[in-house]
Amino acid sequence: MQFIHPLFLIALTSLAIPILIHLFNFRKFKKVYFTNVRWLQEIQQETKKQSQLRQLLILLARLLALASLVIAFAQPYIPASKQQKKITGQRAVSIYVDNSFSMESLTTDGKLIDVAKNKALEIASAYSPSDLFQLVTNDFEGRHQRFVSSEELRKLVDEVQVSASARTISEVINRQNDMTTETGKMSMDAYLISDFQKTTSQLLTAKPDTGISWFLVPLAATKRNNLYIDSVYFMSPVHQPGQPAGLRVVIRNSSGESLEKIPVKLTINSIQKALASISVEPNSTTEITLSYTENGAGIQYGLVEITDYPIIYDDKYYFAYPVLPSIPVFAINEKNENVYLNALFLNDSSIQFTNGQVKQLNYTKLFSNSLLILNSPEEISSGLAQEVNRFVRGGGNLVVFPPLSGNTDSYNALLALFNLSGYGTVDTARQRLAVINVESELYNDVFDKDDNGKVALPKNIDLPMVFRHYAYKPAIGSDIETLCKLPDNQPFLISAPCEKGKIYLFFAPLDESWTIFPKHMIFVPTLFKIALLSNHPPPLCYTAGEQATIQIPVDSVIETHIFKLKKTGSEFEIIPGIRKFGTNISLLINDQVRDAGFYHVISGKNTISGIAFNFNRKESDLTCLSPSALDEQIKRLPVKDIRIIKEKRTSIIREIHQIKQGTPLWKLFIILALLFLASEIALIRLVKHP
Repeated sequence: MQFIHPLFLIALTSLAIPILIHLFNFRKFKKVYFTNVRWLQEIQQETKKQSQLRQLLILLARLLALASLVIAFAQPYIPASKQQKKITGQRAVSIYVDNSFSMESLTTDGKLIDVAKNKALEIASAYSPSDLFQLVTNDFEGRHQRFVSSEELRKLVDEVQVSASARTISEVINRQNDMTTETGKMSMDAYLISDFQKTTSQLLTAKPDTGISWFLVPLAATKRNNLYIDSVYFMSPVHQPGQPAGLRVVIRNSSGESLEKIPVKLTINSIQKALASISVEPNSTTEITLSYTENGAGIQYGLVEITDYPIIYDDKYYFAYPVLPSIPVFAINEKNENVYLNALFLNDSSIQFTNGQVKQLNYTKLFSNSLLILNSPEEISSGLAQEVNRFVRGGGNLVVFPPLSGNTDSYNALLALFNLSGYGTVDTARQRLAVINVESELYNDVFDKDDNGKVALPKNIDLPMVFRHYAYKPAIGSDIETLCKLPDNQPFLISAPCEKGKIYLFFAPLDESWTIFPKHMIFVPTLFKIALLSNHPPPLCYTAGEQATIQIPVDSVIETHIFKLKKTGSEFEIIPGIRKFGTNISLLINDQVRDAGFYHVISGKNTISGIAFNFNRKESDLTCLSPSALDEQIKRLPVKDIRIIKEKRTSIIREIHQIKQGTPLWKLFIILALLFLASEIALIRLVKHP
């Protein structure tokens, strides 16, 4: 047992007063005159021992009553099992209210977010009006980065709404740790009111300040059922006007119930394109394909929808992508244009093909293309090599056909910029292509597939002859994919990624004296598919409340224009940050975008790009940590002053008082004091003395 005001115990010295009175026995005697002998029969005679016992009992009752009263004023309590600090002086209290989307789940008392707000107000009521309070939410707002009075805290809590921001418990704890510099010498308590989802509540990665008393207040929903759209992706990255498209939709059921005949609707540019029905087993994921025909060229705004309740924020998935009228391809020649490339690309409306001479290039125009073809120029200057390096690393694709002359020094210098081995000596052995990598992205849809969905080339397939080729020795550990191979295991065509771009390296030029590849039927799908794959579409969507980097098309940049990001059908508009790298421009969106939907990137009066934002799916899985699971994590933390306030029907104020003060005993001692006083009165009044 301990005391909040131990100095009151000094008053226990007053117990000496009734003892002195008893010893000196200051009681006065008075005479009683008897007129009749019969009155003597009514006087109860006491022996000397009985009289002494009665006096001792009265003295004991007085002493116990006085001692109980003094102890009550000292406010005794039984400390909690982990209590280490006394609650004296002004305190600083930080309260985290989880306002993520998962807090929209229902309980018998309403939504979790409303229960959490009420808990926060109850916690504040458990402290002294002179104490200071800080509110923390997932928004990490600047106005919450200070301590306020209990009245101001009440106003801030009333304004809390569900937010798109999703924070981990570690991030919240670090935020509360930072406030220790504001508290000075005040003791600090920190409360975390949350449903503690498994996806965000790994306490083992947190580093709670050992100088803070930590309290976890877990809330539990009545049901944790949620059906949501996890993600979408296209079966093919190539989008052409009027061509079929297949959108894969990943839908997850995070509940323990089987869901059947759930409608899934797809709209493109507000026009319904597909409708399907799905069934999902408990705690499982299913994928469906929504097929439709692409519209004309331009930005396409897509929306996939399902119906679910009460968690509805993840029932819609927004995505946006461009359908280009044509893919810009530029061939760099020595002098003469290549007849095979012209025949393949010039008459195709989906390809915007142009030629240029290596000595008459405008380097700035290189970056307006998706694909560059080095068509065997005799030499590559260092300036061109540097520009091509920037082009590829910025997201462009490059096709390299080696020189006819055999002088490969400048080519090898270019390839060294991409950490690729250079061309070796010329091998004059006549060989026919032996292997085509049909599993590669380049050829996976060129050939017919069998009933099992696999490509099986005919045994006697006619592949092109190669009369001469450059030898090549791939660098060890390099990320190279061999697409076509010769019988001697030498490559004929390889590909290698380089940052955002990709390189396709041929080992024979497009010349009949080297190979009949440009006349063979495999030439068309190879070069055409390389051109299609060079069109790198931007991400289908970004995550609201997080940092995003948006690439701007180079040919749409006008230096005098200011870029803006505007939400469709809304007044929301921001001016994002700009980062330049060479001729590439990126827009930096920090956490200004908080709402899901479609957004336009505007330069001047023109819409140059369209993007989509979705809410973070981290909150969609409603599986939460139980109090016992939280307790297991707490035991493994180095911080000892941390505990769980379990949800009970009793007031949280009483629980906090019991935790911080232990079990108060002053009421018990007041009752004991009254009982001892009553005992004294009973001894005096009822037990008569002579």
